[in-house]
Amino acid sequence: MKRVYVLLVVLMLLSLRASAQDVPLFRSYEPLKLRVTGSIKSIKKNSNDSTLITGKFDYRADSASWITVPVQARVRGNFRLRNCYFPPLKVKFKKKDVTATLFEGNKALKLVMPCRTAKDKNELILKEYLCYQFYQILSPYYFRTRLATMDLTEISRKSPKQFTLLTFFVEDNAMVAKRAQGKVIDTKGIPPATFDEKQSIRNDFFQYMIGNADWSAVMQHNSNTLFVQGKYIPLSYDFDMSGFVNADYAQQNPPTLGTGDPRERVYRGFCKSKPAMEEIRREFLAKESEVLSVVERHQSAFSRYELNDMRNYLGQFFSILKSDGQFQQAIVEGCRTK
Repeated sequence: MKRVYVLLVVLMLLSLRASAQDVPLFRSYEPLKLRVTGSIKSIKKNSNDSTLITGKFDYRADSASWITVPVQARVRGNFRLRNCYFPPLKVKFKKKDVTATLFEGNKALKLVMPCRTAKDKNELILKEYLCYQFYQILSPYYFRTRLATMDLTEISRKSPKQFTLLTFFVEDNAMVAKRAQGKVIDTKGIPPATFDEKQSIRNDFFQYMIGNADWSAVMQHNSNTLFVQGKYIPLSYDFDMSGFVNADYAQQNPPTLGTGDPRERVYRGFCKSKPAMEEIRREFLAKESEVLSVVERHQSAFSRYELNDMRNYLGQFFSILKSDGQFQQAIVEGCRTK
């Protein structure tokens, strides 16, 4: 009887994991086609962390038909909301509204939009999307994403404005936790030493790889915390301030972090055991070609200059890992003690 009970529990857990993974939206990497009509000004003015507004968007199901998806949406974030033309959004769905659609199984998603109307707006979004793809290779805990091309008709007092935007959906942290059979922890100030050592190092190396200083696992700044099998796991997001993305609106790093140049790599991980850091160092080096292949798969979307810049920027990171002296100076001696 006990064996039967254990078997049922195992099957139930496997079923939960399968249902969390089997979400139609993330079965493909093919960019979606969306169309939206709305007011940017209105959603900025009338929504916030606790107030959502009702709307809808259409996605193309095939060459001849569009499917309408009702949503509730709100703005999110701080810097982009204050400084960008297009705000980042969080969209929520009612189960009945997404049944039998591509969005079935999702209760909420983040929608990452370009910041400004500049010519390179879509290129910057694609670079940030690539960062999520890198982390999917480097860590077992990551956000799944789906690219989309959005035809946006912005309603205004004058004539409507038309935009063609590259965007992407990011799965909700609760979905990541469900896949990992864990839960999301909202507490800030969790001591660094209590985070899972190897997963912390993976996150720290990744942030260093893309040249991102705009995060804190401890204070949950651009980072969520998962609790999985008795361990705290950092789960990072929002990489537009990284040196890899190289956005013209990126903030300067604080004076305490080198020159302030957002492209300058600064290792912000807390000090960990040398054996663990060496293990993750070897792990990253083993995945170098796989990381670089992410860029190559999207090379048609970039100019030769941008392609070379991305290759060189990532190459500099892997050169540091390959050099005992550079690794020791930049990472082992550069780690934080407080």
